[in-house]
Amino acid sequence: MTGVVTTQAVRPLYPTSGTVSSAVDDGSSPQITLLRPFFYFGRTYNSIYVNHNGHLTFTGPLSEYRSQRFPQGIRDIIAPFWTDLDNRGNGQIYYNQYTSGTVLQQATRDINQYFPGLNFNANWVFVATWYEVAYYPTSGTRTTVQAVLISGDQHSFLLMNYGIIASTTLNIQAGYDTIGSTHYYVLPGSFTSAASGSNSNFRLGSNVNEPGRWAFRTDHGSTGCTFNGKTAGYRGQLLLQPLCYISLQSCVNHNGHLTFDAPWSSYTPQLFPMYGFRDIIAPFWTDLDNRGNGQVYYNQYTSGSVLQQATQDINQYFPGLNFNANWVFVATWYQVAYYPLTGTVNHLLLNYAINMNPVYSPFFHPWIILTKCNRRVLKFPSQQQCQCARSLGLQDGPWIKRLYFQW
Repeated sequence: MTGVVTTQAVRPLYPTSGTVSSAVDDGSSPQITLLRPFFYFGRTYNSIYVNHNGHLTFTGPLSEYRSQRFPQGIRDIIAPFWTDLDNRGNGQIYYNQYTSGTVLQQATRDINQYFPGLNFNANWVFVATWYEVAYYPTSGTRTTVQAVLISGDQHSFLLMNYGIIASTTLNIQAGYDTIGSTHYYVLPGSFTSAASGSNSNFRLGSNVNEPGRWAFRTDHGSTGCTFNGKTAGYRGQLLLQPLCYISLQSCVNHNGHLTFDAPWSSYTPQLFPMYGFRDIIAPFWTDLDNRGNGQVYYNQYTSGSVLQQATQDINQYFPGLNFNANWVFVATWYQVAYYPLTGTVNHLLLNYAINMNPVYSPFFHPWIILTKCNRRVLKFPSQQQCQCARSLGLQDGPWIKRLYFQW
């Protein structure tokens, strides 16, 4: 059975049309063969299931109606709105694939806006829409959410779009997870009262500056969107410039640290030095929780006022270098709470700056706070000094460390 709903084809929603899934509580679509492969954090899938309780799975249908908190690590799953839905009364669940036409043009524009510099061209779009479906049992409520999978060349992306979301007391999980939770993301508001109703954070919020839309890159080793430095998930960030000798990737981890070779979920801080355990930058390693209040942001800059600011700052703090920044990476843990959902507010900011001018020392490590060599550790003697530091004559707050060693 096919159908179309033209009135809902307005932003942030993609067109609501295609095959209509059966009216079965806790049901799923049949296995859907994808017209193009979809790359999902290191695995390639050629089929998918649209499950009626607000999630997509790849290896088999999933009838689970009780939303579960991410990270689970059990399966690869995309869950724009995991809760107990019931499409037997009102509402329809649609799915459709596109390999040509205006939907591909729209996807191409969107991805190039949110992920500039890729010169991306979509050649396949899959749209699943839970259109005006009710909460169980046939409650008459109407909620519309959408998952959009986009592929082109070796790139894949995920959009989560939100229309009207009816109020409910049910728990709702929105985000995605992977096998082993090597990559996962939880939309702010999940498992809180901010998930549903007219003030739903899913519908009013965004990580791409478009209310009701959340965008993520899902091909191997990739990241969430960096548009205007909006919310970051727990996954690798491909660096636009090489940082030291380590790699071209970093991971912004929610518990107040950055790693380079892989994400790290550790919430129990460890004393430095860790004697060669890993390369890590830890401005505030503790058990943080951004599911309630607070956001974790990251952004990269290769031009503009931020580079000018970085250049001025570094030349002030390290005179005589004649330094010119051509890249800045900023990670911010903004007003995040301590676990579990304490409502506390912490504001942490970490900047990298790198100068790619030739340097002839074989031990040149431009900007890294902690390394496997453990030769230098930046220590805060107390929490008060951490917040109100005067390092190198700076004003209250920032600490800066240059590692340029010949060992």
